[in-house]
Amino acid sequence: MIQLFAKVCWVLALLVGTGSALARPEADQLPIACVERMPKLPQPYQMRDWRKVTEDYLNFLGNTEGRGEHLPLMLWQETEQPQIRLPSYVGGTGGPEGINFLAAVVSGGLVGKDMRRFHGHDWVALSTNYFNAEDGVCGNGWGGGSGSSFWYDLFPNVLFFQICELNPGDPARDKMLFQVAEHWYQGCLVLGASTNGPGLPNFDHLALNLHSMKPVDNGRWIEPDGAAGVAWCEYMAWTQFKDPRFLTAADWSLRALLARPPKKNPQYEVLLPYGALAAARMNAELGRSYDVGKLLNWCFEPMESPAARPGWGVLSDRFGEIDCQGLVGSSKDTEGYAFAMNTFQWAGTLAPLARYDTRCARALGKWMLNLANASRLFYANALPADHQDHRDWADAYDTNYCLAYEGLRKHPINSTNIQPYATGDVHDANTNVLNFCLYGSAHVGTLGGILSRTSDEQILQIDLLRTDYFHARAYPTFLFYNPHPFATKFEADFGPQRCDLYDAVADRVIKRDVSGKTALELPADTAAVIIVAPARGKITRQTGTVLIDGVAVKWNYPK
Repeated sequence: MIQLFAKVCWVLALLVGTGSALARPEADQLPIACVERMPKLPQPYQMRDWRKVTEDYLNFLGNTEGRGEHLPLMLWQETEQPQIRLPSYVGGTGGPEGINFLAAVVSGGLVGKDMRRFHGHDWVALSTNYFNAEDGVCGNGWGGGSGSSFWYDLFPNVLFFQICELNPGDPARDKMLFQVAEHWYQGCLVLGASTNGPGLPNFDHLALNLHSMKPVDNGRWIEPDGAAGVAWCEYMAWTQFKDPRFLTAADWSLRALLARPPKKNPQYEVLLPYGALAAARMNAELGRSYDVGKLLNWCFEPMESPAARPGWGVLSDRFGEIDCQGLVGSSKDTEGYAFAMNTFQWAGTLAPLARYDTRCARALGKWMLNLANASRLFYANALPADHQDHRDWADAYDTNYCLAYEGLRKHPINSTNIQPYATGDVHDANTNVLNFCLYGSAHVGTLGGILSRTSDEQILQIDLLRTDYFHARAYPTFLFYNPHPFATKFEADFGPQRCDLYDAVADRVIKRDVSGKTALELPADTAAVIIVAPARGKITRQTGTVLIDGVAVKWNYPK
Protein backbone atom coordinates (compact mmCIF):
# COMPACT_ATOMS: atom_id res chain seq x y z
CA MET A 1 0.00 0.00 0.00
CA ILE A 2 2.86 2.38 0.87
CA GLN A 3 4.59 1.66 -2.45
CA LEU A 4 1.31 2.20 -4.32
CA PHE A 5 0.81 5.54 -2.57
CA ALA A 6 4.37 6.56 -3.42
CA LYS A 7 3.79 5.65 -7.05
CA VAL A 8 0.61 7.74 -7.19
CA CYS A 9 2.45 10.69 -5.68
CA TRP A 10 5.18 10.20 -8.23
CA VAL A 11 2.75 10.37 -11.15
CA LEU A 12 1.04 13.46 -9.68
CA ALA A 13 4.40 15.18 -9.28
CA LEU A 14 5.14 14.63 -12.94
CA LEU A 15 1.71 15.90 -13.99
CA VAL A 16 2.02 19.14 -12.08
CA GLY A 17 5.64 19.60 -13.15
CA THR A 18 7.15 20.30 -9.76
CA GLY A 19 10.60 19.15 -10.80
CA SER A 20 11.10 17.48 -7.42
CA ALA A 21 11.62 14.07 -9.03
CA LEU A 22 13.43 12.88 -12.12
CA ALA A 23 11.26 11.89 -15.10
CA ARG A 24 12.43 8.77 -16.89
CA PRO A 25 12.00 8.01 -20.61
CA GLU A 26 12.29 4.26 -20.08
CA ALA A 27 11.72 3.37 -23.73
CA ASP A 28 15.04 4.98 -24.64
CA GLN A 29 17.16 2.79 -22.37
CA LEU A 30 19.44 0.29 -24.09
CA PRO A 31 19.47 -3.09 -22.32
CA ILE A 32 22.63 -5.14 -21.94
CA ALA A 33 21.67 -8.80 -21.65
CA CYS A 34 24.45 -9.67 -19.19
CA VAL A 35 23.49 -6.78 -16.89
CA GLU A 36 19.83 -7.74 -16.98
CA ARG A 37 20.79 -11.03 -15.30
CA MET A 38 22.47 -9.23 -12.40
CA PRO A 39 20.66 -8.37 -9.16
CA LYS A 40 19.56 -4.79 -8.77
CA LEU A 41 21.02 -4.79 -5.26
CA PRO A 42 23.79 -7.39 -4.79
CA GLN A 43 24.05 -9.36 -1.55
CA PRO A 44 25.78 -9.21 0.77
CA TYR A 45 26.29 -5.49 0.21
CA GLN A 46 29.54 -4.07 1.60
CA MET A 47 30.92 -1.02 -0.17
CA ARG A 48 34.54 -0.08 0.44
CA ASP A 49 35.85 3.48 0.34
CA TRP A 50 37.67 3.09 -2.96
CA ARG A 51 39.43 6.44 -2.77
CA LYS A 52 40.96 5.39 0.54
CA VAL A 53 41.91 1.98 -0.89
CA THR A 54 43.70 3.75 -3.73
CA GLU A 55 45.53 6.16 -1.43
CA ASP A 56 46.49 3.34 0.95
CA TYR A 57 47.82 1.27 -1.93
CA LEU A 58 49.96 4.05 -3.35
CA ASN A 59 51.38 4.92 0.06
CA PHE A 60 52.16 1.26 0.74
CA LEU A 61 53.80 1.05 -2.65
CA GLY A 62 55.94 4.13 -2.13
CA ASN A 63 57.03 3.33 1.42
CA THR A 64 60.71 2.45 1.04
CA GLU A 65 61.07 2.21 4.84
CA GLY A 66 58.81 -0.84 5.06
CA ARG A 67 60.50 -3.89 6.53
CA GLY A 68 59.42 -7.50 6.60
CA GLU A 69 58.92 -10.38 4.22
CA HIS A 70 58.94 -9.07 0.61
CA LEU A 71 59.17 -5.45 1.76
CA PRO A 72 59.66 -2.75 0.66
CA LEU A 73 57.59 -3.26 -2.46
CA MET A 74 59.28 -0.44 -4.39
CA LEU A 75 62.97 -0.33 -5.18
CA TRP A 76 64.84 2.64 -6.68
CA GLN A 77 67.22 1.47 -9.37
CA GLU A 78 70.09 3.92 -9.92
CA THR A 79 71.40 2.90 -13.33
CA GLU A 80 72.11 4.63 -16.63
CA GLN A 81 68.34 4.99 -16.91
CA PRO A 82 67.11 5.53 -13.31
CA GLN A 83 63.79 3.88 -12.62
CA ILE A 84 61.47 2.65 -9.93
CA ARG A 85 61.32 -1.12 -9.99
CA LEU A 86 57.97 -2.61 -9.09
CA PRO A 87 57.48 -6.37 -9.17
CA SER A 88 54.32 -7.67 -10.83
CA TYR A 89 53.57 -9.78 -7.73
CA VAL A 90 54.56 -9.43 -4.08
CA GLY A 91 57.90 -11.18 -3.73
CA GLY A 92 58.54 -11.23 -7.46
CA THR A 93 61.77 -10.15 -9.10
CA GLY A 94 60.55 -9.61 -12.65
CA GLY A 95 59.36 -6.47 -14.29
CA PRO A 96 58.91 -3.65 -14.27
CA GLU A 97 55.80 -3.86 -16.42
CA GLY A 98 54.30 -0.80 -18.02
CA ILE A 99 50.81 -2.01 -17.16
CA ASN A 100 51.93 -1.91 -13.53
CA PHE A 101 54.02 1.25 -13.18
CA LEU A 102 52.06 3.40 -15.64
CA ALA A 103 48.75 2.34 -14.05
CA ALA A 104 50.00 3.41 -10.61
CA VAL A 105 50.83 6.85 -12.02
CA VAL A 106 47.32 7.08 -13.51
CA SER A 107 45.68 5.96 -10.27
CA GLY A 108 47.57 8.58 -8.31
CA GLY A 109 46.42 11.29 -10.68
CA LEU A 110 42.81 10.13 -10.49
CA VAL A 111 42.69 10.59 -6.71
CA GLY A 112 44.49 13.94 -6.80
CA LYS A 113 48.05 12.99 -5.89
CA ASP A 114 50.91 14.90 -7.51
CA MET A 115 52.81 12.00 -9.05
CA ARG A 116 55.60 14.36 -10.14
CA ARG A 117 56.62 14.60 -6.48
CA PHE A 118 55.49 11.30 -5.06
CA HIS A 119 57.67 9.74 -2.35
CA GLY A 120 60.73 11.61 -3.54
CA HIS A 121 60.52 10.86 -7.26
CA ASP A 122 58.95 12.23 -10.42
CA TRP A 123 56.87 9.23 -11.43
CA VAL A 124 55.44 11.10 -14.42
CA ALA A 125 58.87 11.77 -15.90
CA LEU A 126 59.89 8.17 -15.25
CA SER A 127 56.91 6.97 -17.31
CA THR A 128 58.76 8.06 -20.46
CA ASN A 129 61.27 5.25 -19.83
CA TYR A 130 58.70 2.95 -21.40
CA PHE A 131 58.81 4.82 -24.70
CA ASN A 132 60.71 3.10 -27.50
CA ALA A 133 62.04 5.62 -30.02
CA GLU A 134 62.67 3.01 -32.71
CA ASP A 135 59.11 1.69 -32.74
CA GLY A 136 57.66 5.08 -31.82
CA VAL A 137 55.40 3.68 -29.09
CA CYS A 138 55.45 2.74 -25.41
CA GLY A 139 56.20 -0.87 -24.56
CA ASN A 140 55.44 -3.01 -21.55
CA GLY A 141 59.06 -2.96 -20.40
CA TRP A 142 61.68 -0.22 -20.15
CA GLY A 143 62.11 0.97 -23.71
CA GLY A 144 60.14 -2.06 -24.84
CA GLY A 145 59.18 -2.47 -28.47
CA SER A 146 56.21 -3.99 -30.21
CA GLY A 147 55.25 -7.27 -31.85
CA SER A 148 54.56 -9.58 -28.91
CA SER A 149 50.81 -9.11 -28.44
CA PHE A 150 48.32 -6.42 -29.44
CA TRP A 151 47.15 -5.86 -25.90
CA TYR A 152 50.64 -5.70 -24.37
CA ASP A 153 51.72 -3.41 -27.21
CA LEU A 154 48.71 -1.07 -27.04
CA PHE A 155 47.68 -0.96 -23.40
CA PRO A 156 50.85 0.79 -22.14
CA ASN A 157 50.18 3.47 -24.76
CA VAL A 158 46.60 3.85 -23.53
CA LEU A 159 47.94 4.39 -20.00
CA PHE A 160 50.59 6.80 -21.26
CA PHE A 161 47.89 8.88 -22.98
CA GLN A 162 46.04 9.02 -19.66
CA ILE A 163 49.18 10.13 -17.80
CA CYS A 164 49.70 12.93 -20.31
CA GLU A 165 46.10 14.13 -19.91
CA LEU A 166 46.38 14.10 -16.12
CA ASN A 167 49.75 15.89 -16.26
CA PRO A 168 49.55 18.29 -19.20
CA GLY A 169 52.01 20.85 -20.49
CA ASP A 170 55.09 18.80 -21.41
CA PRO A 171 56.07 19.22 -25.11
CA ALA A 172 58.38 16.18 -25.03
CA ARG A 173 55.60 13.88 -23.85
CA ASP A 174 53.18 15.45 -26.35
CA LYS A 175 55.67 14.65 -29.11
CA MET A 176 55.68 11.03 -27.95
CA LEU A 177 51.87 10.93 -28.12
CA PHE A 178 52.02 12.23 -31.67
CA GLN A 179 54.52 9.53 -32.60
CA VAL A 180 52.33 6.82 -31.07
CA ALA A 181 49.36 7.93 -33.16
CA GLU A 182 51.49 8.34 -36.28
CA HIS A 183 52.97 4.84 -36.00
CA TRP A 184 49.61 3.18 -35.42
CA TYR A 185 48.18 5.07 -38.39
CA GLN A 186 50.97 3.53 -40.49
CA GLY A 187 50.22 0.22 -38.81
CA CYS A 188 46.62 0.40 -40.03
CA LEU A 189 47.91 0.81 -43.59
CA VAL A 190 50.15 -2.23 -43.17
CA LEU A 191 47.14 -4.22 -41.94
CA GLY A 192 45.18 -3.42 -45.09
CA ALA A 193 43.56 -0.01 -44.67
CA SER A 194 43.26 2.00 -47.85
CA THR A 195 43.37 5.79 -48.19
CA ASN A 196 41.53 5.72 -51.51
CA GLY A 197 39.29 2.69 -51.32
CA PRO A 198 37.10 0.55 -49.07
CA GLY A 199 39.96 -1.41 -47.50
CA LEU A 200 39.95 -1.73 -43.70
CA PRO A 201 42.74 -2.91 -41.38
CA ASN A 202 42.64 -6.60 -40.52
CA PHE A 203 43.47 -7.09 -36.84
CA ASP A 204 43.03 -10.88 -36.92
CA HIS A 205 46.63 -11.37 -35.85
CA LEU A 206 48.56 -11.78 -32.62
CA ALA A 207 50.35 -8.44 -33.01
CA LEU A 208 51.99 -5.98 -35.35
CA ASN A 209 55.71 -5.28 -35.21
CA LEU A 210 55.94 -1.52 -35.70
CA HIS A 211 59.69 -1.69 -36.34
CA SER A 212 59.55 -4.16 -39.21
CA MET A 213 55.95 -3.18 -40.05
CA LYS A 214 54.92 -6.80 -40.37
CA PRO A 215 51.99 -8.66 -38.73
CA VAL A 216 52.89 -11.33 -36.16
CA ASP A 217 51.05 -14.65 -35.77
CA ASN A 218 51.54 -17.72 -33.61
CA GLY A 219 48.90 -20.03 -35.10
CA ARG A 220 47.13 -20.38 -31.74
CA TRP A 221 45.15 -17.23 -31.05
CA ILE A 222 44.42 -13.77 -32.39
CA GLU A 223 43.75 -10.47 -30.64
CA PRO A 224 41.35 -8.55 -32.88
CA ASP A 225 40.35 -6.16 -30.09
CA GLY A 226 43.62 -4.42 -30.90
CA ALA A 227 41.41 -2.40 -33.25
CA ALA A 228 39.61 -0.97 -30.21
CA GLY A 229 42.83 0.18 -28.59
CA VAL A 230 43.97 1.80 -31.83
CA ALA A 231 40.60 3.53 -32.27
CA TRP A 232 40.75 5.10 -28.79
CA CYS A 233 44.40 6.21 -29.05
CA GLU A 234 43.89 7.66 -32.52
CA TYR A 235 40.76 9.57 -31.53
CA MET A 236 42.43 10.92 -28.40
CA ALA A 237 45.37 12.04 -30.56
CA TRP A 238 43.01 13.67 -33.06
CA THR A 239 41.33 15.69 -30.31
CA GLN A 240 44.76 17.06 -29.38
CA PHE A 241 46.55 17.49 -32.69
CA LYS A 242 43.70 17.59 -35.25
CA ASP A 243 45.82 15.60 -37.71
CA PRO A 244 43.20 14.15 -40.11
CA ARG A 245 45.15 10.91 -40.41
CA PHE A 246 44.43 10.11 -36.77
CA LEU A 247 40.69 10.55 -37.18
CA THR A 248 40.84 8.41 -40.31
CA ALA A 249 42.64 5.66 -38.39
CA ALA A 250 40.04 5.79 -35.59
CA ASP A 251 37.26 5.42 -38.17
CA TRP A 252 39.06 2.57 -39.92
CA SER A 253 39.54 0.70 -36.66
CA LEU A 254 35.94 1.03 -35.48
CA ARG A 255 34.57 0.08 -38.90
CA ALA A 256 36.84 -2.99 -38.86
CA LEU A 257 35.46 -3.98 -35.46
CA LEU A 258 31.82 -3.50 -36.39
CA ALA A 259 32.16 -5.29 -39.72
CA ARG A 260 32.51 -8.52 -37.75
CA PRO A 261 29.44 -10.79 -37.47
CA PRO A 262 27.77 -10.61 -34.01
CA LYS A 263 29.01 -14.08 -33.03
CA LYS A 264 32.62 -13.24 -33.89
CA ASN A 265 33.30 -11.34 -30.68
CA PRO A 266 36.78 -9.75 -31.03
CA GLN A 267 37.44 -9.53 -27.29
CA TYR A 268 40.73 -10.89 -26.05
CA GLU A 269 41.90 -9.01 -22.94
CA VAL A 270 41.30 -5.39 -21.89
CA LEU A 271 41.00 -3.15 -24.98
CA LEU A 272 37.46 -3.63 -26.30
CA PRO A 273 35.78 -1.20 -23.83
CA TYR A 274 38.01 1.55 -25.20
CA GLY A 275 36.51 0.93 -28.62
CA ALA A 276 32.99 1.18 -27.22
CA LEU A 277 33.80 4.51 -25.56
CA ALA A 278 35.47 5.86 -28.70
CA ALA A 279 32.41 4.87 -30.76
CA ALA A 280 30.01 6.62 -28.37
CA ARG A 281 32.13 9.77 -28.32
CA MET A 282 32.47 9.89 -32.08
CA ASN A 283 28.72 9.36 -32.49
CA ALA A 284 28.07 12.27 -30.12
CA GLU A 285 30.79 14.67 -31.14
CA LEU A 286 31.08 13.97 -34.86
CA GLY A 287 27.68 12.57 -35.82
CA ARG A 288 28.93 9.06 -36.59
CA SER A 289 26.51 6.13 -36.45
CA TYR A 290 28.53 3.34 -34.82
CA ASP A 291 26.56 0.53 -33.21
CA VAL A 292 27.39 1.11 -29.55
CA GLY A 293 24.95 -1.58 -28.42
CA LYS A 294 26.80 -4.23 -30.43
CA LEU A 295 30.14 -3.20 -28.94
CA LEU A 296 28.77 -3.11 -25.40
CA ASN A 297 27.22 -6.54 -25.64
CA TRP A 298 30.54 -7.86 -26.91
CA CYS A 299 32.27 -6.23 -23.92
CA PHE A 300 29.88 -7.88 -21.47
CA GLU A 301 28.71 -11.21 -22.86
CA PRO A 302 31.05 -14.22 -22.47
CA MET A 303 30.75 -16.29 -25.66
CA GLU A 304 31.44 -19.96 -26.15
CA SER A 305 32.83 -19.61 -29.68
CA PRO A 306 34.08 -16.06 -30.24
CA ALA A 307 36.83 -15.04 -32.62
CA ALA A 308 39.43 -14.71 -29.89
CA ARG A 309 38.84 -15.95 -26.33
CA PRO A 310 36.03 -18.28 -25.26
CA GLY A 311 34.15 -17.31 -22.12
CA TRP A 312 35.82 -13.92 -21.62
CA GLY A 313 33.65 -11.02 -20.46
CA VAL A 314 31.64 -9.82 -17.47
CA LEU A 315 30.47 -12.43 -14.97
CA SER A 316 26.83 -12.61 -13.94
CA ASP A 317 27.03 -15.31 -11.29
CA ARG A 318 27.09 -15.96 -7.57
CA PHE A 319 30.18 -17.62 -6.14
CA GLY A 320 28.71 -19.71 -3.37
CA GLU A 321 26.44 -17.42 -1.34
CA ILE A 322 28.08 -14.21 -2.54
CA ASP A 323 27.05 -12.05 -5.50
CA CYS A 324 30.09 -11.65 -7.73
CA GLN A 325 28.23 -10.21 -10.68
CA GLY A 326 29.93 -7.41 -12.55
CA LEU A 327 33.51 -8.64 -12.21
CA VAL A 328 35.47 -9.24 -15.42
CA GLY A 329 37.27 -12.39 -16.46
CA SER A 330 36.65 -15.94 -17.62
CA SER A 331 33.30 -17.65 -17.17
CA LYS A 332 34.89 -21.01 -18.02
CA ASP A 333 38.03 -21.33 -15.85
CA THR A 334 36.89 -23.03 -12.58
CA GLU A 335 33.36 -21.96 -13.61
CA GLY A 336 34.39 -18.36 -13.06
CA TYR A 337 37.71 -16.54 -12.63
CA ALA A 338 37.60 -12.75 -12.33
CA PHE A 339 40.66 -10.49 -12.50
CA ALA A 340 41.27 -7.26 -10.61
CA MET A 341 43.04 -5.39 -13.42
CA ASN A 342 40.34 -6.08 -15.99
CA THR A 343 37.54 -5.28 -13.57
CA PHE A 344 39.02 -1.92 -12.59
CA GLN A 345 39.76 -1.03 -16.20
CA TRP A 346 36.26 -1.91 -17.43
CA ALA A 347 34.77 0.41 -14.81
CA GLY A 348 36.90 3.44 -15.59
CA THR A 349 36.56 3.02 -19.35
CA LEU A 350 32.84 2.36 -19.70
CA ALA A 351 31.43 4.70 -17.05
CA PRO A 352 31.97 7.86 -19.18
CA LEU A 353 30.03 6.26 -22.02
CA ALA A 354 26.79 7.10 -20.18
CA ARG A 355 27.28 10.82 -20.76
CA TYR A 356 27.65 10.43 -24.53
CA ASP A 357 24.85 7.90 -24.91
CA THR A 358 22.29 8.22 -22.12
CA ARG A 359 20.48 5.13 -23.39
CA CYS A 360 23.15 3.19 -21.51
CA ALA A 361 22.71 4.99 -18.18
CA ARG A 362 20.52 2.44 -16.41
CA ALA A 363 22.53 -0.61 -17.52
CA LEU A 364 25.89 0.97 -16.71
CA GLY A 365 24.66 2.28 -13.36
CA LYS A 366 23.32 -1.12 -12.31
CA TRP A 367 26.50 -2.86 -13.43
CA MET A 368 28.77 -0.36 -11.67
CA LEU A 369 26.97 -0.96 -8.39
CA ASN A 370 27.48 -4.71 -8.72
CA LEU A 371 31.12 -4.29 -9.75
CA ALA A 372 32.01 -1.83 -7.00
CA ASN A 373 30.44 -4.07 -4.36
CA ALA A 374 32.03 -7.32 -5.56
CA SER A 375 35.49 -5.80 -6.11
CA ARG A 376 36.08 -5.91 -2.33
CA LEU A 377 36.50 -9.68 -2.74
CA PHE A 378 39.90 -9.22 -4.38
CA TYR A 379 41.21 -8.11 -0.96
CA ALA A 380 42.25 -10.21 2.01
CA ASN A 381 39.87 -8.66 4.56
CA ALA A 382 36.77 -9.65 2.56
CA LEU A 383 37.05 -13.44 2.94
CA PRO A 384 37.90 -16.02 5.61
CA ALA A 385 41.50 -17.25 5.67
CA ASP A 386 40.58 -20.60 4.11
CA HIS A 387 39.04 -18.78 1.13
CA GLN A 388 42.34 -17.22 0.01
CA ASP A 389 46.01 -17.96 -0.42
CA HIS A 390 47.95 -15.58 1.84
CA ARG A 391 45.82 -14.11 4.62
CA ASP A 392 48.66 -14.46 7.16
CA TRP A 393 50.95 -12.19 5.13
CA ALA A 394 48.23 -9.59 4.67
CA ASP A 395 47.40 -9.55 8.38
CA ALA A 396 51.07 -9.02 9.20
CA TYR A 397 52.05 -6.42 6.58
CA ASP A 398 49.08 -5.11 4.58
CA THR A 399 47.13 -3.84 7.56
CA ASN A 400 44.97 -1.54 5.41
CA TYR A 401 44.17 -4.46 3.08
CA CYS A 402 44.95 -2.46 -0.05
CA LEU A 403 46.83 -5.11 -2.06
CA ALA A 404 44.53 -7.07 -4.32
CA TYR A 405 44.87 -10.70 -5.24
CA GLU A 406 45.35 -11.18 -8.95
CA GLY A 407 41.95 -12.78 -9.20
CA LEU A 408 38.93 -14.39 -7.62
CA ARG A 409 37.95 -17.92 -8.58
CA LYS A 410 34.52 -19.40 -8.06
CA HIS A 411 36.36 -22.25 -6.38
CA PRO A 412 39.97 -23.50 -6.14
CA ILE A 413 41.27 -25.58 -9.04
CA ASN A 414 41.15 -28.87 -7.13
CA SER A 415 38.01 -28.33 -5.05
CA THR A 416 34.46 -27.12 -5.44
CA ASN A 417 33.67 -26.96 -1.72
CA ILE A 418 35.19 -23.52 -1.10
CA GLN A 419 33.47 -20.63 -2.83
CA PRO A 420 34.72 -18.03 -3.67
CA TYR A 421 38.52 -18.24 -3.53
CA ALA A 422 40.98 -15.31 -3.82
CA THR A 423 44.15 -16.36 -5.58
CA GLY A 424 46.32 -15.82 -8.65
CA ASP A 425 48.42 -17.51 -11.29
CA VAL A 426 51.97 -17.21 -9.95
CA HIS A 427 52.23 -18.92 -6.55
CA ASP A 428 52.82 -22.65 -6.26
CA ALA A 429 54.82 -25.08 -4.17
CA ASN A 430 58.04 -24.11 -5.97
CA THR A 431 57.95 -20.35 -5.46
CA ASN A 432 57.71 -17.90 -2.59
CA VAL A 433 56.12 -15.29 -4.81
CA LEU A 434 52.63 -14.41 -3.55
CA ASN A 435 49.42 -14.04 -5.50
CA PHE A 436 48.99 -10.46 -4.30
CA CYS A 437 49.29 -8.69 -7.59
CA LEU A 438 50.71 -5.21 -8.09
CA TYR A 439 49.93 -5.09 -11.80
CA GLY A 440 46.24 -5.50 -10.94
CA SER A 441 46.16 -3.44 -7.73
CA ALA A 442 47.71 -0.50 -9.58
CA HIS A 443 44.49 0.13 -11.52
CA VAL A 444 42.24 0.64 -8.46
CA GLY A 445 42.30 4.41 -8.95
CA THR A 446 39.66 4.03 -11.64
CA LEU A 447 37.25 3.23 -8.80
CA GLY A 448 38.84 5.61 -6.32
CA GLY A 449 38.61 8.47 -8.77
CA ILE A 450 35.01 8.10 -9.90
CA LEU A 451 33.00 6.68 -6.97
CA SER A 452 31.50 8.70 -4.12
CA ARG A 453 28.71 7.98 -1.68
CA THR A 454 25.37 9.68 -1.31
CA SER A 455 23.14 9.76 1.76
CA ASP A 456 21.79 6.38 0.63
CA GLU A 457 24.42 3.66 1.06
CA GLN A 458 23.25 1.81 -2.05
CA ILE A 459 23.04 4.79 -4.41
CA LEU A 460 26.48 5.75 -5.72
CA GLN A 461 27.56 9.05 -7.22
CA ILE A 462 29.64 8.12 -10.27
CA ASP A 463 31.82 10.83 -11.81
CA LEU A 464 31.54 10.54 -15.60
CA LEU A 465 34.31 13.04 -16.39
CA ARG A 466 37.23 11.80 -14.29
CA THR A 467 38.18 8.95 -16.63
CA ASP A 468 36.86 10.62 -19.79
CA TYR A 469 40.28 11.64 -21.03
CA PHE A 470 40.83 14.59 -23.39
CA HIS A 471 37.13 15.46 -23.33
CA ALA A 472 35.80 18.74 -24.67
CA ARG A 473 34.67 21.49 -22.32
CA ALA A 474 32.10 20.03 -19.94
CA TYR A 475 30.32 20.66 -16.68
CA PRO A 476 30.62 18.17 -13.79
CA THR A 477 28.55 15.14 -14.69
CA PHE A 478 27.38 12.29 -12.45
CA LEU A 479 25.53 9.02 -12.90
CA PHE A 480 23.08 7.81 -10.24
CA TYR A 481 21.26 4.48 -10.19
CA ASN A 482 18.48 3.49 -7.77
CA PRO A 483 18.61 -0.27 -7.06
CA HIS A 484 15.67 -0.22 -4.65
CA PRO A 485 12.23 -1.62 -5.57
CA PHE A 486 10.65 1.74 -4.75
CA ALA A 487 11.19 5.42 -5.51
CA THR A 488 13.98 6.68 -3.28
CA LYS A 489 14.97 10.09 -1.99
CA PHE A 490 18.64 10.77 -1.30
CA GLU A 491 21.11 13.62 -1.00
CA ALA A 492 24.22 14.16 -3.12
CA ASP A 493 26.90 16.83 -2.91
CA PHE A 494 27.29 19.02 -5.99
CA GLY A 495 29.84 21.49 -4.67
CA PRO A 496 29.70 24.97 -3.15
CA GLN A 497 28.80 26.99 -6.27
CA ARG A 498 25.20 27.84 -7.10
CA CYS A 499 24.07 25.64 -9.98
CA ASP A 500 21.19 24.15 -11.93
CA LEU A 501 20.90 20.37 -12.18
CA TYR A 502 20.04 19.13 -15.65
CA ASP A 503 19.14 15.45 -16.08
CA ALA A 504 20.35 14.32 -19.50
CA VAL A 505 18.26 11.13 -19.40
CA ALA A 506 15.03 13.05 -18.80
CA ASP A 507 16.28 16.03 -20.85
CA ARG A 508 15.18 18.70 -18.39
CA VAL A 509 16.36 20.84 -15.51
CA ILE A 510 15.22 19.22 -12.28
CA LYS A 511 16.70 21.62 -9.72
CA ARG A 512 17.46 25.32 -10.02
CA ASP A 513 19.87 27.54 -8.10
CA VAL A 514 21.11 24.95 -5.59
CA SER A 515 24.49 24.16 -4.02
CA GLY A 516 26.13 21.63 -1.73
CA LYS A 517 24.07 18.69 -0.54
CA THR A 518 20.88 18.55 -2.57
CA ALA A 519 17.87 16.23 -2.32
CA LEU A 520 16.98 14.13 -5.37
CA GLU A 521 14.54 11.31 -5.99
CA LEU A 522 14.72 8.40 -8.40
CA PRO A 523 12.08 5.80 -9.26
CA ALA A 524 12.92 2.14 -8.74
CA ASP A 525 15.54 0.59 -11.05
CA THR A 526 16.24 3.78 -12.98
CA ALA A 527 19.20 6.06 -13.59
CA ALA A 528 19.90 9.75 -14.01
CA VAL A 529 22.83 11.54 -15.63
CA ILE A 530 23.05 14.84 -13.75
CA ILE A 531 24.95 17.78 -15.22
CA VAL A 532 25.96 20.49 -12.74
CA ALA A 533 25.31 23.51 -14.96
CA PRO A 534 25.63 27.25 -14.25
CA ALA A 535 22.65 28.64 -12.38
CA ARG A 536 20.08 30.06 -14.79
CA GLY A 537 22.14 28.93 -17.75
CA LYS A 538 20.57 29.32 -21.19
CA ILE A 539 19.48 26.06 -22.85
CA THR A 540 19.73 25.89 -26.65
CA ARG A 541 19.38 23.04 -29.13
CA GLN A 542 21.40 22.53 -32.30
CA THR A 543 20.51 19.60 -34.58
CA GLY A 544 19.57 17.49 -31.59
CA THR A 545 22.44 18.48 -29.33
CA VAL A 546 21.44 20.19 -26.09
CA LEU A 547 23.72 22.97 -24.88
CA ILE A 548 23.72 25.07 -21.71
CA ASP A 549 25.55 28.36 -22.13
CA GLY A 550 27.14 26.92 -25.24
CA VAL A 551 28.45 23.69 -23.64
CA ALA A 552 27.06 20.36 -24.89
CA VAL A 553 25.25 18.37 -22.20
CA LYS A 554 23.29 15.84 -24.29
CA TRP A 555 23.79 14.47 -27.77
CA ASN A 556 21.77 12.68 -30.40
CA TYR A 557 22.49 9.01 -30.83
CA PRO A 558 21.93 6.77 -33.85
CA LYS A 559 18.33 5.65 -34.25
